[in-house]
Amino acid sequence: MDNRLVPETDRAARMEWLVSSAGLQVRDRAREVWQEAGGDPLRASTALRTSAPQGSGEDLTSEQAAEILLQAELSALATARHGIADDHLLFTRDGLEAATRPVVADHRAALLRTSGATRVLDLTGGLGLDSAAFLRAGLRVTAVERDEATATLLAHNCPTATVIHGDATDPDLLAELLRDLGPADVVFADPARRDPNAARDSRTARARPERDPERWSPPWSFVASIPHPRVAAKVSPSFPAPAPWCAEWVSVDRTVVECAVYSWPVIEPHHRAIVVSSQGLTAVPGSDVTLPESPALGRWLFEIDPAVVRAQATVAALSGSDAGRVGPESTWLTGDTAVDHPAVRSFRVREVLEGNAKQIRRRLAHLGVERASVKCRDVSADPHQIRSSFGLAEGSDPVIIATRRAGHPLMVLVDSPQPLT
Repeated sequence: MDNRLVPETDRAARMEWLVSSAGLQVRDRAREVWQEAGGDPLRASTALRTSAPQGSGEDLTSEQAAEILLQAELSALATARHGIADDHLLFTRDGLEAATRPVVADHRAALLRTSGATRVLDLTGGLGLDSAAFLRAGLRVTAVERDEATATLLAHNCPTATVIHGDATDPDLLAELLRDLGPADVVFADPARRDPNAARDSRTARARPERDPERWSPPWSFVASIPHPRVAAKVSPSFPAPAPWCAEWVSVDRTVVECAVYSWPVIEPHHRAIVVSSQGLTAVPGSDVTLPESPALGRWLFEIDPAVVRAQATVAALSGSDAGRVGPESTWLTGDTAVDHPAVRSFRVREVLEGNAKQIRRRLAHLGVERASVKCRDVSADPHQIRSSFGLAEGSDPVIIATRRAGHPLMVLVDSPQPLT
């Protein structure tokens, strides 16, 4: 069901039913039916309306069945994409697209609690996933949400928070809410960067992100002007945090998922990366020092976690190593000693691939390489086209790295990185 085509009053009524005892009574059965029907909405709806618990299925409308089955679908997506495995939570599709992973939200909440905060004013409550993390950290939470239907789900997801249905950009409401905060408490905002009514990406079906901070909701100028000494905000990873704001880029499984900015010196130095991996959370402090360019290609190539690159924290990640930059235009590093660090992947160099595509193709055939993966960084190239030009099928090992050195393209055949010991 497309919420963009449903009148606001109908959406609000649907959400009220969803959080009612009747709606919650059907929810567990809806998950089972959704799985049994293989995600087929018609089959699932028919099965649900004929097998829901007595007293709920008899009066279940097609709209209610669609809504409760959507929750089953979104709950599965929340677990698969974001690691959100809480059967209590209710979602909207747009809200889930902007959801913060629990491990990231819990890290931020712990940071605020350690900084001395006892209360958080969440001006963009949404579904309450950030507010829930603040509550888990032992903070008191007031959450504001301007959309009535979403505010209903927020109150359900965060039953111990104070939930206000209103517009946080209203000067009178904001002034009233700020009066309850102490100087060590925090105002939090997560501006919406995707317009649900805008054109959607043809591949992902997600609304395209808005790059202009003044077109966020609320705009960055509003966030920056909040009259409180401690303001935290979740922003786009590409957002240039203005001085003196601190910035913290977070990656999960080598994908940058967000940047958080803070108006007071909650972290030192003022920028850093948080790398979330199978080894847990690793903080990598930023540095203004630049590694020197390596005079020669070493026995290893190092791929730095993208959050570390954003935070200019390369030196801290490779402290004590002999690594240097492959070239001034390359984000790859090279050295003769493998690096064991969660923010670094070490690729053992087999050889530099020289010559044109035909010559490289012959060389790879001579080496017995029939399958490979291609990583393109710092060059405008299509990995699929490179692999095709070399006559290779797709595979995980070995790896061909395409980058630049001394102003020229560089192709290197390497082994796939091994897990950290």
